[in-house]
Amino acid sequence: MIEPPGIFRGRGEHPLAGTLKSRILPEFVTINTGPDNMIPKCDVPGHSWKAVVSKPECIWLGQFKDENKEKANVKYLFLAADSKLKSKNDIKKYKKAKMLKENIDKIRKDYMKKMASTNTLDAQLGTAT
Repeated sequence: MIEPPGIFRGRGEHPLAGTLKSRILPEFVTINTGPDNMIPKCDVPGHSWKAVVSKPECIWLGQFKDENKEKANVKYLFLAADSKLKSKNDIKKYKKAKMLKENIDKIRKDYMKKMASTNTLDAQLGTAT
């Protein structure tokens, strides 16, 4: 669920405390799906998503900005930390890190050799690695 309308409370001495938060409409929301995934249906009759994009390098599922406010920041929607999909991706990351740990000496030796090379391309590759 996206932020429901209501009174904004803020934290501490927030300048907007006590103001009304407006309802976030589907027209304010951009959905991020996989390139082969179905586009999720907007369940609000007569409304549609602002945009549907496929950005696999991003981890957000949706983003929105309250179009009724001039200085509203873009807010992002993420998977919960305990979701199965997120934990699968984390496990893949840890497996890759474990594999890299086993080969770290070879990797370091390779980029140190490239950094010391007189070949410009190799020296750049060694520095960028």
